[in-house]
Amino acid sequence: MKRWVFAWVFVAMPSDGHAGTLSCHFTEPFFSITYDSQTGKVTLVSADVTDPDTGKPIPEILAEGAKLRSVPPDDYQPKLKLEKDGKTILDLDLTGQGSDGMSENIYPFEAFYGGRDGGCETAKYPAYDTYDLLQDIGVQP
Repeated sequence: MKRWVFAWVFVAMPSDGHAGTLSCHFTEPFFSITYDSQTGKVTLVSADVTDPDTGKPIPEILAEGAKLRSVPPDDYQPKLKLEKDGKTILDLDLTGQGSDGMSENIYPFEAFYGGRDGGCETAKYPAYDTYDLLQDIGVQP
């Protein structure tokens, strides 16, 4: 009886879902995609789309209410899809080898958007610079 009560209390407890932001960076052309897991809002910002008066980039909302879902891996690497209404916005592979195509940063996620490759990070798991990492352990690249 005690086990059932404990199990019910555990299941009935409200989950403390963590909301976060996934930031993805791409080159050629330079653009970024941001996903807010709390709102499901997906935003694209490109240096190619700017306000003519200020010159500042104009964010484009790609989706609202988007969700990440896990995809069965084909090579033991966790895979995710960012989707809205069954349409894929972004494919993600958790390889630890993502790249923005320009810097020496390595990102936790490899990202694929419209034929472009990029790298994605979160606040808790940011990209890191390989040269800084090597210098931190006393190696001069």
